[in-house]
Amino acid sequence: MGKFRQMNTGGVMAKKWICIGFVGFAFGLTLSSVPVVAETRYNDWELWTSPATAILPDRRLAKSPFRINIAGGGVAAPEFLGSDTVALKFLPLLDVNYAGTLFLSTQQGVGWNAWRKRTLRAGPRLTFDFGRQAADSPSLAGLPDIEFGTEVGLFVESFIASWRFKGDIRKEIGGGHGGLLLNGEAAWGSRWSKNVSIVLGMRGTYMDDTYAESYFSVAPANVRVGRTQYDAAGGFRDFNGFVQIVYDFTQAFYVAGEFRGTALMEQAADSPLAEVDAFVSGSFLVGFRF
Repeated sequence: MGKFRQMNTGGVMAKKWICIGFVGFAFGLTLSSVPVVAETRYNDWELWTSPATAILPDRRLAKSPFRINIAGGGVAAPEFLGSDTVALKFLPLLDVNYAGTLFLSTQQGVGWNAWRKRTLRAGPRLTFDFGRQAADSPSLAGLPDIEFGTEVGLFVESFIASWRFKGDIRKEIGGGHGGLLLNGEAAWGSRWSKNVSIVLGMRGTYMDDTYAESYFSVAPANVRVGRTQYDAAGGFRDFNGFVQIVYDFTQAFYVAGEFRGTALMEQAADSPLAEVDAFVSGSFLVGFRF
């Protein structure tokens, strides 16, 4: 996918340690905000591993049509969307791009850059939703499980100077939540030094009635003490802002981190399943590109 490109600018050694220190501080701050529990079904690899794919080496150095990015790390994030308890989750990344046209990725899904220009690309892709299980948290006890789902959709990504704009639409068709999502994102990226890149951005998600019903409604049969009946409707699900930092030790070896704050919007925040209206997450990855 399109990325903020690397630039040759000067830097000092102190920025290396500031960068690594910031990533560690953000991740540690997220961990310390609430008690950490074991990993749950809820995962959003597309967001949480995005700092590892934000920056790529100069394509002019590539000697093969294949471009591969492998990384691993962890994220401190809610047990489920709206939970007030943090779970520490493992983050894997495998991102394979062939000739700038086809991609297979745990972060981006499976897709085709059908329309590809220097600063614009668009096409179809498959993405995946991990669903939610009642066993993920005592707060979800008695609710029906939402199974793993497959989503079909279209994406577009554009670059204007130091700005990146992304949008996509996706519909779940594989037995999961069954709904439709619209996502939009704007981000600004820059080189802080020769080895350090920083990205600042905002993202919003709109959900349809089916998605809202699956994740935020409470049917009469699932009412219990502290959990009232609730009929969620379509609308904006959430908005979030993020800062990402990538430190390149070499063209291939890097570390990346992110701190993200998310605010649930009315239809999600008013649900009895939402224990908080806003939350933070922090991720850290170590990776290798070739």
